[in-house]
Amino acid sequence: MSIKARSAAAHLALVSLLFASPALAQNHDHGDHDDHDGPLHFAHPIFTESPSPDTKLRLDYLFRQIVAGEQEHSMRVEAEYAFTPNVSIEANLPVTSRRESGTTANSVGSGEIALKLASYEAAERGVLFGGGVALGVPTGSDRKAIGSGHIIEIEPYVDIGYKRGEAEFVSFLAFSTTTHRRAGELREDDLSLAASALYHVAERVETLIEFQTARALAGAEEGRQTATLAAGVKYHVGRVHHLVFGIGGRVPITHERDSEHEVLISALWHF
Repeated sequence: MSIKARSAAAHLALVSLLFASPALAQNHDHGDHDDHDGPLHFAHPIFTESPSPDTKLRLDYLFRQIVAGEQEHSMRVEAEYAFTPNVSIEANLPVTSRRESGTTANSVGSGEIALKLASYEAAERGVLFGGGVALGVPTGSDRKAIGSGHIIEIEPYVDIGYKRGEAEFVSFLAFSTTTHRRAGELREDDLSLAASALYHVAERVETLIEFQTARALAGAEEGRQTATLAAGVKYHVGRVHHLVFGIGGRVPITHERDSEHEVLISALWHF
């Protein structure tokens, strides 16, 4: 079966699993709705972004096993501000420690600034359409191979969210390219698809399954396609639910299984 066929099958399986139960038709208020939210608001997945503009602070710890003997530990701070229910600006900056062949390098990685847009025209049907653009900021270190100190990444994207009762499904389609390259550096173009299926199993607990696939369209790895599958759980602290903790793991599901294995621990504070 081809990668595209496996991707389609994975999406269909997730949707069928989550929406087959009649209990999903019940709609409950989970206490995380705020005046900044639009008429339809989606919870944040672990690895995938939420399509809903939000006002929040987020702190992530990411452990990444790249290949045998090569590891990364990263702390990332993210802030997002929703000017209106339709528009928000998000910025994040990671600090990474990379261990390879017995040596360790520490540096700030490449940051990101993103514009998020959302349309609620189909909110009554539980559907949110959106999109935006993300800019990779060259705050990293080329010498230490942690991010980049000169390359700017441009990533426009479109997204869709669907909510029914206790289940939420979101998907993002993005195209990324690089600019501000040095002489001899190839342009890197990628097309990626990410999806998350979330289910509210209790008033304060959410479970997630997430899928991502990416294909290199240009650059040194042109033609290479990867796919990953993740699972996670989130817990809302307190009755107001402004503080949320999450943990998830992600593994490759293509034949290149010596690539990245990841564990992500998150804390989110909604305003």
